[in-house]
Amino acid sequence: MVFLYLIILIAVFVIWIMARNLELPSGITEDGIGRELLKVSLFIYNKLFRKRNPVKLESVRGYLTVLSNRKDIEQMETEYFIRKICIFLVMTLAGSLLALMMALSGMRGAHIVDGGTVSRKSYGEGSFETELVASNEDGEEIGEFDVLVNERSYTKEEADKLFEEASTEMERLILAENEELDEVRTDLDLVESVPGYPFSVYWKIDDYELMHYDGSLETDKIPSTGAVVTLTATYKYGDLSWQQVIPVNLIQKSLSPKERMIAGIQKLIKSADEKSVYDEQITLPQAYEGQAIVWKVKNEDNSLLILILTVIGGAAAYIFKDKELKRTMEERTEQMLSDYPQLVSKLVLYLGAGMTVRNVFEKLGRTYLKKLEQGGQKHFVYEELVRATRELSSGASEADVYERFGMRCVSQQYTRLSTLLSQNLRKGNSSLLNVLNEEATKAFNERMDTARKLGEEAGTKLLLPMILMLVIVMVIIMIPAYMAF
Repeated sequence: MVFLYLIILIAVFVIWIMARNLELPSGITEDGIGRELLKVSLFIYNKLFRKRNPVKLESVRGYLTVLSNRKDIEQMETEYFIRKICIFLVMTLAGSLLALMMALSGMRGAHIVDGGTVSRKSYGEGSFETELVASNEDGEEIGEFDVLVNERSYTKEEADKLFEEASTEMERLILAENEELDEVRTDLDLVESVPGYPFSVYWKIDDYELMHYDGSLETDKIPSTGAVVTLTATYKYGDLSWQQVIPVNLIQKSLSPKERMIAGIQKLIKSADEKSVYDEQITLPQAYEGQAIVWKVKNEDNSLLILILTVIGGAAAYIFKDKELKRTMEERTEQMLSDYPQLVSKLVLYLGAGMTVRNVFEKLGRTYLKKLEQGGQKHFVYEELVRATRELSSGASEADVYERFGMRCVSQQYTRLSTLLSQNLRKGNSSLLNVLNEEATKAFNERMDTARKLGEEAGTKLLLPMILMLVIVMVIIMIPAYMAF
């Protein structure tokens, strides 16, 4: 586990050494560790991601251009991508670890052999279920079958031979830290199975005052002269069983100073527990033989789980960053299409009152900014309109401003509107008001069609919850009816 952390840290550190002298774009103002991680992200972006997918980069560049008023598009694009990579770095990489674990787990499955045979698992590996499909010679499917494949079984002669081997191995296994059964000073390990053998083992002890069922000793009760305890191991395999009798000689253990201290503190804790049975708290011993004791709770280390979860989160954040940008662009487009009929109606109203197109733009921009200061909702079309008004104030040509306004709105309707406005300036169009009236009527009809379409989509999305509710109702009705029979 620690080795894994070191690999990740060393990898990031090596990349940082190569990237520490890189200059970040001027739009990035972070400092400290965040700035250094952004340098690492810039290095990765330059080496792996820059100009690798021109089509996708063009779409991202288009979204960024529309959503921002900045002119340095290439720098803005670089900032966007290195921040994406930085999210992944902060939460760290290694989704591949989960994939590796899943792949190794899948390799331990069952094996189906050609020719109509299924391989059993070896002795002691357990049974498994597999789904098989049967077909006739013409390839026509007959049906699907759930087959339980039991593990391979031993014959009586094989099992007797294995018992002889396992009984010899058992005398070695139960020793644990002891060297021989004639001098048992520490706890025995009364195992319930012998590795590599198919037996289940059950133990019987003739003196439970000196030894517990798991082989742990009551060292305080072992006499100074020692004591002999007889262990009886019963081996079972299917319907077959065998017994092995093992006598062990228990001898008092000579404790080291640390073991003596641990045993003494354990007695003090037990004594404190017995004395405070009716109290709300147990007072732990504060000293042992003049040496002070400081207590603290042992904490479990779940850091690897945290690492895996944060890595998955980082990878998901990196993947969905582009989708979030695209969704923002779609929301902008939907809002602008929704505001289009109202904007055209206002143009018709003010132009009919004798105002020029430029004055209408300036009035709508001032009104929007005033509402925005009062806490009103942001509308992208009026943001673009305010931007157009500022371009007009800076001395730009009206026709060019209207054309750029239509291009920034990225919509066929606004392109059509900007074309009408710019043609009115260049060629003159006495019927502009009538054309705009027709455009307003058309825009409202398109908005009604869009609303109808959204309503149909909402109805379709509700089908799945309705089906789930129907299934739940059927389960509620059918289960009591089934249980009544």
